Amino acid sequence: MTLDDASPALEWFSQADLLAHLQHDASTDPQGATAELAACEARLAQTGFTTLQYIAVDVIGRRVLRAYPMRELAPASFTRPYLEDRLYDIDPRLIAARQSGLPVAWRVDQFETGADASHDRRIAALAASLRKHAMNCGVIFGLSAPRTDLRVTVSLGSDAPDIDWIDDRVMASALALSLTVHRFAQPYIEARARGQRDVALAGEQEAMLERFVTGFSDQEIAAALRISLHKVNYHVKALQKAFNVENRAQLAYMAARRVRAQ
Repeated sequence: MTLDDASPALEWFSQADLLAHLQHDASTDPQGATAELAACEARLAQTGFTTLQYIAVDVIGRRVLRAYPMRELAPASFTRPYLEDRLYDIDPRLIAARQSGLPVAWRVDQFETGADASHDRRIAALAASLRKHAMNCGVIFGLSAPRTDLRVTVSLGSDAPDIDWIDDRVMASALALSLTVHRFAQPYIEARARGQRDVALAGEQEAMLERFVTGFSDQEIAAALRISLHKVNYHVKALQKAFNVENRAQLAYMAARRVRAQ
């Protein structure tokens, strides 16, 4: 299995984690935040949905490095295999939402009976898991994040057999509820993702990375650090492993992102 085939690292978080993080934010009312998050489950039911799956992903190109799923409001027995088996790669709901840029109402049998669905076991597995967890239909949309390499997707599911009841009012309520969760989750996830970029490096690796990210060739790096080309190549491979990337272009990107975060 190549790095590109690898499952993302899962960084689960809970509403308690969000509240603990908010304790350090002087602009936030902790009691008000606690009340708002506690009311989410009741608001979810009032809107007509049974689950709310909130997932943020840290990406480089098309590859998901890490995923930050919320524990509450959606069963982990669905979310974990969804991420570990990379079902998001073939999820017709997610593909439709990305293509339109708008909220999308979905129904399992709509994509399960698509032109290629009968030949794709992963789509069949996704459909089976959705049905097993009483998610027969729902809505899905993306939410904005401060960084282009951090993407947030929210999917609300219902055990209803059809989507006729999902009108503009329901869609607006679903979006309002999702934005409530997102408002508290975004700063926590951003801080956590920023911490993941803080990779500890040895002195020679740090010096090499500084030159690598500014476009030095291997020969120039070797000359500047007075090391062999073999040692440069060794460090490149070690750095790719440390940053969990698969090639030099991705390493340069991650290194530049690390510099910006410092």
